[in-house]
Amino acid sequence: MPDEIHQGGCLCGAVRYRTAGPALRTLACHCRFCQQMTGTTSYANSVFPIDSVVFTGMLSVYDHRSENSGKAVHLHFCPKCGTTVTLTFERWPEYRAISRGTFDDPDWVDIVAHIWTESAQSGVMLPAGVDCFERARVELDGTPNTPIRHAAPVPARRGH
Repeated sequence: MPDEIHQGGCLCGAVRYRTAGPALRTLACHCRFCQQMTGTTSYANSVFPIDSVVFTGMLSVYDHRSENSGKAVHLHFCPKCGTTVTLTFERWPEYRAISRGTFDDPDWVDIVAHIWTESAQSGVMLPAGVDCFERARVELDGTPNTPIRHAAPVPARRGH
C-alpha cells in the first residue's frame, strides 16, 4: 500500500473514501456539463487509477452522454445528500475522478490545469503559471493540445 493516503466523503458523511498513492493529475474543468453538474463555474477533480480508491457507504449513479466524445460519464453521488463524490468514464475505464471539494483536506494537491476555458463563465479568472486549454488537454484521437500559460491572472472571458 503506497504511503500517500488521502480521505474524504460526502456532505452528510454517509459516503467516505480513501485514496492510495498520488493523484495522476488535478484539474479544473469549465465545460458546460461540469457547470451544470456542480451548479457553479467549474468542477475541480483529482484523477486516480480506479483501483486506488476504496469507498464505504452506498453511491447512486447517473449516466450522462458526453456531447464531445459521445461516451458515457458516470456521476457517482450520495443518495442521501446529493454530493457528487466521483466520476468514472466509459472512455477511460481505468481512471476515477474524485471531486476535489470532498477531500478532508482539498488543498493537499494543486490544480495543474484548467480545461475547456472557452466556455468559462464571466467573472472567472485563470491563474498565472498554470496550463490552460481552450478545450480538452488532448483531442479525441489522442493528439495533445498546446496549453496557454499566463504571466499574470487573466479573466477567462475578456471583454465581458
